[in-house]
Amino acid sequence: RAQKRISGPWQEYMMKQSVNTRRRILAKAIQLFNGKGTKTVTTNHIAAAMGISPGNLYYHFRSKEDIIHGILDLMDESGFEATRRIQSETVPMSLETLERKFRVIQEINWRFRFFKRELPSLIMNDPALKVRFKKSHDAILFMLRDSIQSYSKAGLLRKMDDGEMDLLSHELWLVILFWLNYLEISGMKVTKKNIEMGSNLLREILKSKMTA
Repeated sequence: RAQKRISGPWQEYMMKQSVNTRRRILAKAIQLFNGKGTKTVTTNHIAAAMGISPGNLYYHFRSKEDIIHGILDLMDESGFEATRRIQSETVPMSLETLERKFRVIQEINWRFRFFKRELPSLIMNDPALKVRFKKSHDAILFMLRDSIQSYSKAGLLRKMDDGEMDLLSHELWLVILFWLNYLEISGMKVTKKNIEMGSNLLREILKSKMTA
């Protein structure tokens, strides 16, 4: 019985330490991937930057691909948590809500810029990641479509038929998804200021659909 009383808190402590180490690995990987790209950075580089052994890293992540999957989890969590926070802090169906959502989108794009930059090659080279990203893709499209419909019913956007709402949701998501790629292929630096241009473009797209 004494052993059980001791092992419970100890196991809880070890689990917390494991979660903390896992988060630190993801944070360091994001930093390195943003700076050098996923092809250049290896698990050994990440472990060395962390000050841990490769074996310790492999205890938490089996491979670099596994780390990228963990980062995708973090991206999804960050996005949906930010959306929930905005909806709880602002007036529903308001322009302020739209503005804050655009701003959060660009902040997430900046935080995980390597993923958006390398998205086509990442999902083409990892079938499991492709399946997982498709689920996120569909969820975000659904969320955009639902928001457009809600804003239209609230009178902020003009009335549209189903086809128009589908096209608008795809148009918005296309800019959100590939704005970083556009900046790079056009020779522009990926900076916070230039990423903010993506938000301005989203506003311009919506202008023609607004009632006022």
